[in-house]
Amino acid sequence: MQSAAQLRELLGGYASEVERCIRCGFCNSVCPTSNIPQAYMGSRTSRGRLVILQSIITGSREIEFSNKLLDLIDLCFGCRRCLEVCPAGIPIPQIMWSVRSAASKMGLPHASWMLRSFVKNYDKLASLASRFPGLANTLTRSKLGRVLAERLLGIDKKVELPAYIPLRHESSINSQQRLAYFGDVFGLYHEGNVVSGLFSLLERLGYGVEVPRGQRQAGIPLLELGLLDEARATARRNVEILSGYVERGYKILTTSPAAYLALKQDYPKLLDDTNARKVAENTIDAVQLLNELVKRGELELDGGGREVVYHSSCFSQATSLSGAIVGLLNNAGFKVVGTTPRCCGVAGMWGLLREHYETAKQVGSALFNELRDAETIVSQSETCRLWMRSILGKEILHPVEAILKYCKA
Repeated sequence: MQSAAQLRELLGGYASEVERCIRCGFCNSVCPTSNIPQAYMGSRTSRGRLVILQSIITGSREIEFSNKLLDLIDLCFGCRRCLEVCPAGIPIPQIMWSVRSAASKMGLPHASWMLRSFVKNYDKLASLASRFPGLANTLTRSKLGRVLAERLLGIDKKVELPAYIPLRHESSINSQQRLAYFGDVFGLYHEGNVVSGLFSLLERLGYGVEVPRGQRQAGIPLLELGLLDEARATARRNVEILSGYVERGYKILTTSPAAYLALKQDYPKLLDDTNARKVAENTIDAVQLLNELVKRGELELDGGGREVVYHSSCFSQATSLSGAIVGLLNNAGFKVVGTTPRCCGVAGMWGLLREHYETAKQVGSALFNELRDAETIVSQSETCRLWMRSILGKEILHPVEAILKYCKA
């Protein structure tokens, strides 16, 4: 079939990865959308998606590459849990990104032009909105704003959109211990108050912190929409900026698991160059840095034994940051009374879209039940916190935010 040959060509090396699937189903055991009632059909599971792709590529069954198949592909939202359990080491999320990219080139884009344009330019739009945060917040919180978001972008009108709280920081580089902050969109435009508090703490400890100009979004939503060329261009721009700081002796600081994942894992694979690898080697997340400072006795924190429940998000697990977060909370004087690795279901923008909203709630239902009676909940992921706050009606804190709020330093 013509579509099969074209798909194979567009997938390139990932076509061979699809063929290597041994159909064991281990990925099903950890895939969030493979463990909800709608997944009673095998085609709606992680294994099922690979089996169908394998059948198309090898020609073993006459299956047309179509929008119906893309709807199944869309059930993979890039959590990366499958990478830890696949015995064949198949890069399942990367395959799904490539399938979406191929679909677009074959005239079958799985997302609207408006949504793709919004995601490609969100950092620019957020930067503009952050110049007038009062006006922007009034609009996004209004009924009109939610209706427009639903009609233009497909974001469910029940979604509580993030407030614009831009980062205001005057660079202070008077130290040999220099940090360049890579913020992605939340750190720069939505949670600037938390990041500013972190900077103040670090500067009291002798660190100089600078926010590089011209940095773009981390770009993981671009990957998940199959906008691979745009993701590669974004990665190249960020690496170009950040590598200059690395050359001057700076460490790259993140507060977002998505930003950390992009710099440490995605950019070196996307670009395959020396500068991307240098940036990856010199990137540290705030939770790692603070934990090291506490362990070395350079930072004393007293959380007063306050009980917290930690939600280990998909990306925190994928980057092995969860251990550092639990260690930091314990070392900061909190009492971690529960740690849950369950997926909340939102997956960046995926669960915010009208077509996925109810499915996302089902994916997260077990987690919501676990957290319903918790008093203080901590999660590193920005979109997980936004989603859980909306569903549970509770305050959900970033680990750094918990320290700034409850610890005596």
